[in-house]
Amino acid sequence: MVVKVWENPDIFNIQVELPRNPLQWLNVYVIMTPERNLMIDTGFNFPECRKALWSGIEELNLDLRKTSLFLSHLHTDHTGLAGEFADRNCPIYMGRIDYNYMTDLRNGDSMLIMEKVFQQEGFPAEELARHVMGNQGRWHGGGGPFPAQMVDDGAVITLGGLEIQCVHTPGHTPGHMVLYLPKEQLLFTGDHILFDITPNIVLWSGVPHSLEDYLGSLEKIRALPIRAAFPAHRHGEGDVYQRIDALLRHHRERLEEILQTVRDHPASTAYQIAGMISWSAQGLGWDQFPFQQKWFALGETLAHLRWLEDHGQALRAEAGQGPAVWKAVP
Repeated sequence: MVVKVWENPDIFNIQVELPRNPLQWLNVYVIMTPERNLMIDTGFNFPECRKALWSGIEELNLDLRKTSLFLSHLHTDHTGLAGEFADRNCPIYMGRIDYNYMTDLRNGDSMLIMEKVFQQEGFPAEELARHVMGNQGRWHGGGGPFPAQMVDDGAVITLGGLEIQCVHTPGHTPGHMVLYLPKEQLLFTGDHILFDITPNIVLWSGVPHSLEDYLGSLEKIRALPIRAAFPAHRHGEGDVYQRIDALLRHHRERLEEILQTVRDHPASTAYQIAGMISWSAQGLGWDQFPFQQKWFALGETLAHLRWLEDHGQALRAEAGQGPAVWKAVP
């Protein structure tokens, strides 16, 4: 389905189904000008995603010879079909940090490190093996690396008469980027700001402060004048500044909840703590969580525990040969 979401400049949204995924769909935005076009993100390397994306491209009668692709971050629901555009000689832009991180992930080193970290935090080995086998991002990432022009914070992409700024917003991923049109005051938020679901903020290999990074990135975007914001998933209705405030409030409340759980259940593993806090999971109990959801839940719990540790409120302690446990600082 293609919907025109803005005029002057002309911006269209191709809704790309994400089958068997709680995100439901990806909003692929296309900025069209007489001189050149820019597409933002692609979808998984799934037949359903491919069909929806290329149907939208055909409906827009998009000339790929005049089209570039921008990838907001490394997750494969955003990059899975990028290779098909590289094969058609479409220029691809991606943030330098996430491009390099993605290459490392595909080599397997970072993922193996994280699997070891999660085991040390109490994730059961048998559940971890099931996560690895069922991970959509691992098995539907579009094959090998694709060439891209790496961009850094503040880089400008010129599109016809438009100037589009690349803004580094780490948190959801280490090198996540949003696109901002300063003259038009339009923001393409990627997964940094979503309106009816909360972006997942997890622990990353080599990134010790992912939650601190995310909270700072929200403040960075709040300083921009924004008329309209276009999120990568679900719907985008609402005031972006109110949504930023709501996301900041959500993480404050999550930190308080996790700290109280650590106080009430001292010497618990991060995995056990994740199972005791509240999640929006359609009434499912922790034991009923899909394995992939447990992975993300533990990653988010760890990001918050690390923030509490950094701020002197929680302490991680090794427990001999077993997983580490967490305690509140008196």
